[in-house]
Amino acid sequence: MTTYYEVDSGELLKKAELLKVLGHPERLGIVLLTMENEMCVKDLVEALQISQPKVSQHVGLMKELGILSYRKEGTKVLYRVCDPSIRMIVKFLFE
Repeated sequence: MTTYYEVDSGELLKKAELLKVLGHPERLGIVLLTMENEMCVKDLVEALQISQPKVSQHVGLMKELGILSYRKEGTKVLYRVCDPSIRMIVKFLFE
């Protein structure tokens, strides 16, 4: 197990940012919905009952941080959780 003294400040900052992102209820909802299924923004809007601009903003942030991956299928962009550590954290939270 790694101790605090063995982790550089950049790594601590990165992990804290991931936890901060997951700490937002709408983003956590997006993560839960895309852990097992690919979903487009329209589907996420319908499932979460929040506006399209908000979903797009959340998805963009999580894509930038490497939490979500995406692929294009025709005109649709489908998102899915790609970071295994995020999967472990969320599974732990909901056990």
